[in-house]
Parts: sequence; C-alpha cells; structure tokens
Amino acid sequence: MRSEQAAATREKLLETAKSLFAEKGYHGTPVRAINRSLKMGDGILYHYFPGGKREILSVLIQESFERRKEVIGHTNRTIEQLDLREALLIFISKLFDLFIADLDLVKILFRESDLLEWEESRLLSSWMEEQISIFIAFLNRRRDNGEIKANLDTTIATRQLIAMVMQLGISRITGLSVINVPDVDEYFENIVDFTIDLWKNP
Repeated sequence: MRSEQAAATREKLLETAKSLFAEKGYHGTPVRAINRSLKMGDGILYHYFPGGKREILSVLIQESFERRKEVIGHTNRTIEQLDLREALLIFISKLFDLFIADLDLVKILFRESDLLEWEESRLLSSWMEEQISIFIAFLNRRRDNGEIKANLDTTIATRQLIAMVMQLGISRITGLSVINVPDVDEYFENIVDFTIDLWKNP
C-alpha cells in the first residue's frame, strides 16, 4: 500500500509540474508552486526528485520517449503486412497521435529547447532519425516489390510525408492556422492518396 501511494504521489508531482511548465514556463514555475498545487509541504518534491525541477523535466522526457518508442515499434511491425495505402494511413495517423498525445510536454520541448541537456537532445534526435530510417527501409522494400516506381528517392519521400503530418501537429500545438482541417482522418486520406499517386509507376 505504501509503495502504491508513493507511486501515485510521484505521478501527481510529474503531471502537476508538466502542466505548470506548459502554462507558465519552466523558469516561471518555482518548486513551491508545484507543491502548493498539490497542497503538499515544500520538501515533498525533493524527496521524490532530489534534483528538483531539472530532474522532473528529465524524467518527463525520458518516460515519454520510452512510451512513444514502444508504440511506434509496434506500428512499424504492423504495417509491414498491410497494403501500401493502409500502411501509410496507419503510420501517419499514429505519428500524429504520438506527436499531440501529450501536448503539454511538446509545448515544453518547443519553448524550453535550450534547457535540454546534450544527452536528452541526442536521445530525441536519434529516435527521430531511427524512425525515419525504418520507414525509408520499408519504402525500399515496397519499391523492390514494384509497388512504387523504381527511381523514387525514398529518403526525400519519407521526409516529405512526415513534414505534411508535422505541419498539422504544429498547428495544433501553437494555435497558428498553418493547416486548418475540420476532419483529420479525411485530411490524412487525401495526403495518402496524393502521395501514392506521385509514387506509383506511370
């Protein structure tokens, strides 16, 4: 029971800090504000996170990264067995969902990118590059099977597809009308149909 209560308190501290970091900024959120939001004593945060706010930020990034890595790994295995259109729809839908699933954390990463330590930046960058490489390899196999044209530059094709998805994600995060679509699923279907038409053999 005590370990469950400790785990619940730790999670509350993480979620409260994340919400305050997203709303007021990392520097605008003193440790006392996190504790007071939970009606806890000023020393409770340091009991769970001796490194204070900086440790909380690191834990938020690390745990979010691990969850996303697991989900996208499952997605990559799933799409291998599907036809190209369905595979692309699942890939970009899951990518978008993962991007906006935790808007508070993404807002923090956008706003506080200068706070990221080298290891955290390297971790996030290597994960993104790994996913791009996996999808490029997926397209290469589909190209070898004759599903898409032989002269397709799969690296550019992958980055172009991901960019179209990220534009919508950035619109949601920033509130800017870079892309304003009422029906996300329809938008993704249009992207996939347009993309496949560009990729297929003439």
